Amino acid sequence: MFKNILLPYDFENDFSAIPDHLAKMVDTDSIVTVYHVVEEANFATNLENYIEQKSDIIREKESSLAPFLHELDEKKVQYKVDIDFGPVKDTILDKITSGDTDKGEYDLVIMSNHRVSLNIKHVLGDVTHKIAKRSSVPVLIVK
Repeated sequence: MFKNILLPYDFENDFSAIPDHLAKMVDTDSIVTVYHVVEEANFATNLENYIEQKSDIIREKESSLAPFLHELDEKKVQYKVDIDFGPVKDTILDKITSGDTDKGEYDLVIMSNHRVSLNIKHVLGDVTHKIAKRSSVPVLIVK
């Protein structure tokens, strides 16, 4: 069983299969970090507006995550939510290497690769491919 799992959550991918997979992989001591990264490129340049926008965005993303988190609750999967800002791929890789667990790292990274759009030319999405290629932690890609 895995104790510390990082789950980078992307609202454009389908995560409907993830709760079932997690329920089979965790026990009562396990914790899943549902981690969403917001690109900072669209924020205001004014620092005061930036801080206000950041708070609003965090509340909005937490609200949008509610249905997925409800499924985790039903499967009795313990989780915490972490929302960060920055370039998506690099921020996720930084999170994997720095971690926030007692050991400073995660046991497993789980990513969804079931794209909503059928118009893709590669098997893996750009973010999933980079994380799987560069992660120092095993990556499970769920379709």
